[in-house]
Amino acid sequence: MDALSERLNAATHELHELEKLVLSSNFSPRVLSEFRTAVDNIRQSAWAVQQWTELEQQKRDPYTVLGILSQERVRRATQITKDLTLDLESLEVSVETQGLTELFRAVERLHERLSPIFKRH
Repeated sequence: MDALSERLNAATHELHELEKLVLSSNFSPRVLSEFRTAVDNIRQSAWAVQQWTELEQQKRDPYTVLGILSQERVRRATQITKDLTLDLESLEVSVETQGLTELFRAVERLHERLSPIFKRH
């Protein structure tokens, strides 16, 4: 078994153990939501790799998966933006929060790229 297979097996085992803990414990809804989001992101990435591999093996165009991945990134970015908005409103995020300046610049660049798209529609 190669190193990647071993790590995937170990991660799968660990996720099963975490599932048992989650089912038998009391967590804050926020912590549980963050965990679910992380697991969902991993699941989506694993699906994309599987689809890419299967399409290559079938001698079909694997690049069709990229559009689906873009849609998923938009969905995740939307959810993260909503979560950050709540964090800002509840004062959990402030100007002292590490990375906030970089986030602001990235959102500005994204807004610059999105604006022309929506002006045409």
